[in-house]
Amino acid sequence: MLLFASASIGTAAGADVAMFVTADNFDDYVTGTYTGSDGPGMWLQDLGESGSANYKIISSGGRTFYKLESSDAFFVKAILPYYFLILYIGPINYSVTASMKVDVGEGGIIFRVQPVKVGDIYYLRKYYLATVYKDSRKVALWYVDEIEGPGAGPRLALADIPESIDLDNWFSLNVIARGDNLVVKINNQELINVNDDRLSYGSIGLYTFKGCAASFDWINWIAYVPQATETVTTTITTTATGSASTVTSTVTEGTTVTTTATETGETTVTMTETTTSPAETVTETVTATQTTTEKETETKTVTETATSTLTSTVTEAGGLRCLIATAAFGSEIAPQVQALRNFRDGFVTRTFAGENFMKAFNAFYYSWSPYVAHAEYENPTLRDIVKTSIYPLLFSLDVSKQAAEPFSTIPELAVLISGLVAASLIGLIYAAPIVVSIFLILRWKGKRFNIKLLYPSAALIMGLILFALAEASASPLLMILASSTIVLSAMAFGAIAPAKIFSIWESRKRA
Repeated sequence: MLLFASASIGTAAGADVAMFVTADNFDDYVTGTYTGSDGPGMWLQDLGESGSANYKIISSGGRTFYKLESSDAFFVKAILPYYFLILYIGPINYSVTASMKVDVGEGGIIFRVQPVKVGDIYYLRKYYLATVYKDSRKVALWYVDEIEGPGAGPRLALADIPESIDLDNWFSLNVIARGDNLVVKINNQELINVNDDRLSYGSIGLYTFKGCAASFDWINWIAYVPQATETVTTTITTTATGSASTVTSTVTEGTTVTTTATETGETTVTMTETTTSPAETVTETVTATQTTTEKETETKTVTETATSTLTSTVTEAGGLRCLIATAAFGSEIAPQVQALRNFRDGFVTRTFAGENFMKAFNAFYYSWSPYVAHAEYENPTLRDIVKTSIYPLLFSLDVSKQAAEPFSTIPELAVLISGLVAASLIGLIYAAPIVVSIFLILRWKGKRFNIKLLYPSAALIMGLILFALAEASASPLLMILASSTIVLSAMAFGAIAPAKIFSIWESRKRA
């Protein structure tokens, strides 16, 4: 009597996984009143059009919290500006949860905050607002454009707050924005679920209204990012007599997983795959075909339904491919890496120059990065070394991102400037110390070491000319050549410039 069972399980392309962005419990701030726009830490305090309000960090009852209290200002807000720029680089789909208490009137969370240009200045005036009304025990979701004035709306939804939720004490307010779908929860109870397409991106913040006050004990921001397709297929052949068998299956990215199946007369198959954490359990219904041969003369086939449970544990979406993502995963630099990834995917690759440079870069980078990433996974010490070594890289990329922002209205120019700044800083930080050391050693030994900036300068000029021709002709191949030349020559320039400066200084000193 033989049993043949086959099970297949996978996650669909485009499925989302949660990734930590940032959190704040306000414990590290000095207690007291914060005036003006500079709030505690990374918070930007904004009062809308006019009026006055008090922003305080208070320590009481074992808690340290951020209190927003309006005197006569209509829109009292505290916003995270690091993820809010005219060129927004933060996540688009995300969940924000705050532990809060409404002291007087109303208070809540604003999200997908966007700018409104008045004259030559941008103001933070458009956003969605999830606010809790303490006295009426209501929660509302608004689309707010402050230019239109208080209450202009429209109000997207209004719901009663269950009596089981005590609004006199601390409670959790959670908003989830995924595409056009907006969800509001209190103490994990879903109260509002609507669709609205007015705002598709933007930062987050805290809120209270005129004559009201609200306190916030902590806030947590989680992004939803796409997960690459992963498929695990396992085929098991065993007898239905209670015996056990072990088979080996292969997962994408070349990961080999050992699956153990125990079979009983009730045809229940259990498969457990173990790789790394966190774990995700998926249950699939599979078909088991049981063939019985009786007296060697009669054969009959019975089809039964079996339940297959697969516990799949993966390190991160997409597998172990990127050495930077592997080193940063779950660490303090994960939010910065995610912000830079959003800048790359949301801005750089949407330009002609950026798209074609990334084609060349990815072909080179992913030809060797997966091997290093796998070694990091196997060796925590190596992972720590790599994580430490990429701090200067993240700094360089962050500076290049900031350099591109003033030119965001001309995306191709912004990407060019960003690439020049990043490549120069990478060469300066990583390669220049080696070049200077070689220069000093050769000088110490009395050998001549002639440093010329002519060659990288000429290569850079040639790259810029090719860049202009590629833009004019819309030639992808020419752009790949141009962008690669620009990046490599800028890195070389940054690497040898300090040694050249030192050489000039030394020559003048001798003269």
